[in-house]
Amino acid sequence: MGILADWWLTGCAVSIFMMAVAQPVLAATYLHCSTTRVVINSTLTGDTTSKSEDSLSFVIDDAAKTLTFADGESLAVTRFDKNVISANRDDIFYEFNRQNGTLSFASATTKNNITSTIVGSGQCR
Repeated sequence: MGILADWWLTGCAVSIFMMAVAQPVLAATYLHCSTTRVVINSTLTGDTTSKSEDSLSFVIDDAAKTLTFADGESLAVTRFDKNVISANRDDIFYEFNRQNGTLSFASATTKNNITSTIVGSGQCR
């Protein structure tokens, strides 16, 4: 090949590389949520209730459409769009409203005649 062909190929390669580098990369979004959690344990002899304030942290990856806890544990995503992200992990179902920043979560399990119900909600920033 001649000098002109070599220059053209090199110029194309550089242009393609620059276009790839210039593409915007969607960064992960970090959520820190202050929540109130209520746990209700129901037994044959009655119910007990406890309330606690918790902090939950998540990482949203819009490009991969994933939601993970800040420690890297992933959640199974069931809905991921511009308005809502729904996911679950360890039988707790989470829903994050992207429009107003609220997080809601709930779970109900029964073991040895004890039913534990967890409900919670909070605000994320």
